[in-house]
Amino acid sequence: MKIVIVIPTYNEADNIGRLVDILQQEFLKRPGHDFHTLVVEGNSPDGTANVVRDKMKTHENVHLLMEKEKAGLGAAYVYGFKEAMYEMKADVIVEMDADFQHDPKDVVRLVDEIDKGYDYVIGSRFAKGGSIPEEWAFKRKFFSVGGNIFSKIVLGIFNVNDFTSGFKASRVKGFVDRLPLDTILSRGFAYKIDLLFKMHRLGAKIKEVPIKFGLRDRGNSKMENNNMTDSLRVVVTLRYNENKNFVKFLAVGGIGFIVDAGLFNILRIGTLSSRNSALASGFTAMMVTFILNNYWSFGERKIDGTKKKVVGFIVYIIFSSIPIAVRSRLVGFSVSMFGDTALVSNTAFLIGIILGLIWNFTVYSKIIWKGKK
Repeated sequence: MKIVIVIPTYNEADNIGRLVDILQQEFLKRPGHDFHTLVVEGNSPDGTANVVRDKMKTHENVHLLMEKEKAGLGAAYVYGFKEAMYEMKADVIVEMDADFQHDPKDVVRLVDEIDKGYDYVIGSRFAKGGSIPEEWAFKRKFFSVGGNIFSKIVLGIFNVNDFTSGFKASRVKGFVDRLPLDTILSRGFAYKIDLLFKMHRLGAKIKEVPIKFGLRDRGNSKMENNNMTDSLRVVVTLRYNENKNFVKFLAVGGIGFIVDAGLFNILRIGTLSSRNSALASGFTAMMVTFILNNYWSFGERKIDGTKKKVVGFIVYIIFSSIPIAVRSRLVGFSVSMFGDTALVSNTAFLIGIILGLIWNFTVYSKIIWKGKK
């Protein structure tokens, strides 16, 4: 396999030369692979690029990619990923920093897991056996640990412990080459969460390898000041995008509820019984919500064509009738047991609405509008 180590740099003249030399020695441990080091340089004023150019004179597998402008860590990695994939034809891309917080001797450990069939291997500080520096301030430890727990819960990825690790090996074919790199949610530190989430959704086989995350060997930290807020924004955005159909469905459900409940109460104080009022209002609301769901909630998978719409609406009626019928019986049973008062009938009506909400979204998203998200 051709393996490209992508290393973004900015003012790393004191580190990059030594790192390249150590990596060259590590590459010799796995002679069956074709290793390359790609340095993505952010136009450092300290001469980092010149150090890399000197190494290129003696190592044919060392490459330099100059950024047009320094746009953030995420942007640098995306630039490097594209170069590695399209120009260097990489089979595996490894992300790592230049400051020795990632131990270069761990590179082959990540690659070994790719050899075993994993698609996304994370150098994890929070897996059993991993660690973060004891010297870190409490605030940084708290945000690092707490942020990963928050990401795990909100994103629902429970087999990963380190969502913000910058030390990873990724299989290109079928995975990195399918990532929407041009629409990455963060050009900074939080790109890591975005790509991890999308690799997981692609079905990547993920493995965490415990690492001991070190202190910077020399130089200044490149951590951006807005890392925490940016990471929070990315996590929330990913969760919303993943469930935006449900959010829209709830909004449509709210409109349907207004139509349904309003008509139900108008009819029940008129000539119809509470049970029949629930039936009539339910079917009216159903027609309204079908139109709104087809053109908005599930708009990207909407049913086109008159014939398909008719068939879709018939299926919609059949499945939507089930919770309406259940709700009608629930209302009828409740008023017969506790009296036909506004409190009893509307309480039973509301319970039926909640049960119907769960049923309908499941059926609509899995059967009626089952196209690709």
